[in-house]
Amino acid sequence: MKCNRRSLISVVWIFLGIGLNVSCYVAKLDDFWSGLGTAFVFIGILQLFRWGKYNRDADYRAKVDVEAKDERNRYIAAKAWAWAGYLFVMIGAVTCVVLRIFGQNLLSLAASGAVCLVMVLYWVSYLILRRKY
Repeated sequence: MKCNRRSLISVVWIFLGIGLNVSCYVAKLDDFWSGLGTAFVFIGILQLFRWGKYNRDADYRAKVDVEAKDERNRYIAAKAWAWAGYLFVMIGAVTCVVLRIFGQNLLSLAASGAVCLVMVLYWVSYLILRRKY
């Protein structure tokens, strides 16, 4: 049942992408929306193939289930998210300073805002998780 729901969601992505592409030609929207629509169609088709293989191939199903439920894989995924967050903050902070040096004040402000947002999200998440655990 869960796989059927996911297949249905993939079909929704495909129709959403087709709708975006059609509306780009009808309403003369910019290329961003047609590119996004094409990406939605592509993602929907890939997901349909993935869930079809999941239903047909028992070995593939076991491999996917282990990846989703195995504690080691969950630990590795959590560590990867932590590293990505650390690296994003460090790269964003350096980018903010470098852009300010080169006189790109608006881009520097955007980079510092992104770093600030991630730090606030981290702080709020920490407070919530500290109460929970």
